[in-house]
Amino acid sequence: MIPRRNGKESFSAVRTHQLLAALVLVVCISMPSSGGAAPLAEYVTYKTEDGLALQALLWQPTKPTDTLLIWVPGMTGGFVGPWNLNAIASNVINKGYAYMAVNTRTAGLHGMLFALFEDYAKDVDAAVGYAKSRGFTNVVLIGHSLGGCRIVYYWAQKKDPIVRALVFSASIKSPYLEAQIRWNEKERAQYDTFLQKARDLVATGRGNDVLTYQWSANPLTLSAKSFVNMFGTLDESNASTVKFCPQVTIPAVVISFTKDRLALPPNAEAIYASLTASPMKELVWIEGEDHFVGQPQTAERYAQVLLDGLAKVKALTGAKGGTPLNK
Repeated sequence: MIPRRNGKESFSAVRTHQLLAALVLVVCISMPSSGGAAPLAEYVTYKTEDGLALQALLWQPTKPTDTLLIWVPGMTGGFVGPWNLNAIASNVINKGYAYMAVNTRTAGLHGMLFALFEDYAKDVDAAVGYAKSRGFTNVVLIGHSLGGCRIVYYWAQKKDPIVRALVFSASIKSPYLEAQIRWNEKERAQYDTFLQKARDLVATGRGNDVLTYQWSANPLTLSAKSFVNMFGTLDESNASTVKFCPQVTIPAVVISFTKDRLALPPNAEAIYASLTASPMKELVWIEGEDHFVGQPQTAERYAQVLLDGLAKVKALTGAKGGTPLNK
């Protein structure tokens, strides 16, 4: 989020934000995919219902399409990162779909320091609303890592019929449950002690106190309230796929890497198993450990798996009399 003074964005923060956006645009449209020159991405902006300006990169095929794939990133929720978006977008638009990688409200300057997970539903809703404003009539939501929690929570709240399928990409059960898989008994006990400290601060009106915990390779710094809200148990946190996947009544594809060190394989298996009401679900494994889909060869394989899943969704929705995913 951008610093504010008296409710308005400060000039220096806005200027920094603008420069960052320009740099992002140059980097994202100039990095080539493995197949050659990078496709041209359109830098777009739109607002959430609570007035925040968000940004996205939009790739479109040469021929008009009614279908947009919206990629929602994990962790702080920004499209700047190690992912090879151009390689994925190139494959997607070559098959006639549009592709949009979005920022969330916590992308950039301050990360998730004081964030609340429920607010991300407004960000996804704004992206879907923007899709409608551009004439798209079919949307597929792709949630990467923590982004999987974001898209399914949004869908459970809105159930907008324009959303035709969900894709869980290297996603996790929840931050808390993911850590239970990855950590040993001592590490789990240490975090439970830390989490109780955060709960106690919230209970005594000190939820904005800032805490730091060695979550994985890097320390994680958040307010006590945000730790409980996003990294707490399912009783206190909505940052979860498996908590809301049983409500999903549209097709779903789960994509996971066999040696992913951040989203370990049991996460994908649990997400797939929790999709009990989905009319079509598929679990696809990609060999390797490229959680961020950064390597060109991984991105190519990932894009193909994604397109194969969409072909099955298209066949299913067409067979049931609905609007085909791509006319």
